[in-house]
Amino acid sequence: MSEFVGDSTPPPPARIGMTDVQTVEETTQVIRALDYRRGGGSCRTALEKHATKCERLLDAEAAEPVRERLLVALADLHNLAGWTSFDVGAVEEAHLHFDRALELARPSHNDDLVANILYRSGRVYLHHNDPERALAMFRLGESAAVEAGSELAVAILHSNEAWAYAKLGSEGEALEQLKLARHAFAKADLSDPPVWARFFTEVDMAAMIGTVHTELALTVDRKHSRLAIPALQTAVDGYEEDMSRSWAFNLAALATNHLLQGDVDVAAAVGVQALSRATGVESARCKDRMLPLKAAAESRSDNADARDLAERITAFLAA
Repeated sequence: MSEFVGDSTPPPPARIGMTDVQTVEETTQVIRALDYRRGGGSCRTALEKHATKCERLLDAEAAEPVRERLLVALADLHNLAGWTSFDVGAVEEAHLHFDRALELARPSHNDDLVANILYRSGRVYLHHNDPERALAMFRLGESAAVEAGSELAVAILHSNEAWAYAKLGSEGEALEQLKLARHAFAKADLSDPPVWARFFTEVDMAAMIGTVHTELALTVDRKHSRLAIPALQTAVDGYEEDMSRSWAFNLAALATNHLLQGDVDVAAAVGVQALSRATGVESARCKDRMLPLKAAAESRSDNADARDLAERITAFLAA
């Protein structure tokens, strides 16, 4: 029995059917939508309770098709739990959930989901400045995506490999991975993607292009800002109003690039928008993503707009 199961949870029914599994899936989707709108802190407690309760269903009798779908549903549940844990800065808990998700997904032979779990696990390492380990996870995920025959999953993995290479300052490798990501995305069937990959649309592809060029502008040559800015602007223009976390991430990167290009007044205005979007989102990552912008603003301390932006970010980080 998983370590996520607690003794206070009521026992499962003696036998479950497909309706029980659908209830697990639907509840996970409701929580996923809340995470997307308001950040992992808004729903992590509810998700932990949901995971504990649903793990008990493994003790119930079920027909083989029901059990196979249950494994996928529980794997996706822990995949989301790992992501929300990551979002609030609970790294150890995130990895526990991703490990459990893989443990459940592999017997179901769902390579697409395995690829997604490995991608998300890699993102934890990438965010915490371990791009080499992130690359290892992304490459494993890429292999699973190829095995699944999912061009969308392949695009997600290649774009994240590009980000990792950019963090390492490996310009050629980053651009090659970005080219492969674009090629895979162009071939992907976006009509009915699995629930765990539906976030990756044309808008998110643009955001990844902008993110990779932002990283290259910071690690290799600020000329990459000229490519990052239009891609990030496309992403910002495409996000729905309730996607505050994504808005905050990309506005912060956009403002950073404007600072690197010397457009301080534009950067200051965009940076204030980023802070406005981030306020109220329960996500440690929102604060972390403001740090490059803060550093870029502080590097132009001779400019009043840049100083004001740096002070605003400092206040936001302390709140």
